[in-house]
Amino acid sequence: MRSGHLVLRQAKLEQLAFWRNPESAFFTFALPVGLLLIFGATSGEDQVPGRPELAALTLFVPGILAFGIVVAAYGTLAATIAVLRSDGVLKRIRATPLPPGAYLAGHLVSVLATSFLIAVATIVLGRIAFDVFPRGEALAGLAVTLTLGITCFAALGLAISAFIPNGAAAGAITNGTYIPLALVSGTFNSGLRLPAWLDTTVSMLPIKALTEGLRAGYDPAAAIWPTAELAVLAAWAAIGTALALRFFRWEPT
Repeated sequence: MRSGHLVLRQAKLEQLAFWRNPESAFFTFALPVGLLLIFGATSGEDQVPGRPELAALTLFVPGILAFGIVVAAYGTLAATIAVLRSDGVLKRIRATPLPPGAYLAGHLVSVLATSFLIAVATIVLGRIAFDVFPRGEALAGLAVTLTLGITCFAALGLAISAFIPNGAAAGAITNGTYIPLALVSGTFNSGLRLPAWLDTTVSMLPIKALTEGLRAGYDPAAAIWPTAELAVLAAWAAIGTALALRFFRWEPT
């Protein structure tokens, strides 16, 4: 019980620190919402290529939802941990009465809360601004995809943080690892067409799996349970967890 209390207390502190940092709050929360409003307003009459009955916004909203999850659970977490390590904060935490595991768990709970808040804001905004909302029969699959996606990218964020040499390189490395993949995964463009070999490769990566898994919750022609995408996310969650356990460092190099 005491351990759980410490984790929740640390999560609360991390949330306070997050919202008091304008840069973190903007790029993690406001950026995906802003992209949804800007691109949604300029493509309201577009249809999905080859599917004239389906508005492009129906698949664009879950794409932005996926992007927001990746930014919060992967990019922001990895950069934050790398900066804390570089500044010696993680090293000093080990000399305090607070168990290191509780400190790290507090970060993860905070990321979980932020990610779900982004998800709710995106879904509600899509409904209010563009009349786009998930299918009722696919809500359970959407919730599972969200939860597994957040878990997957948080694990990968912890893993990649171990390979960031210093705080100055944190932003460049995290952004450089997920933004290009988001572009080729069709996160912002459901009609993106890639060469067969590249499409097969990208389909095995977690950003594509999260994007398509969330789109299944909106697309009336998709299966209710995106089993293939869930399998990919579960595999990458296991890989990220294994790498984090093996390479995570508390002290700067």
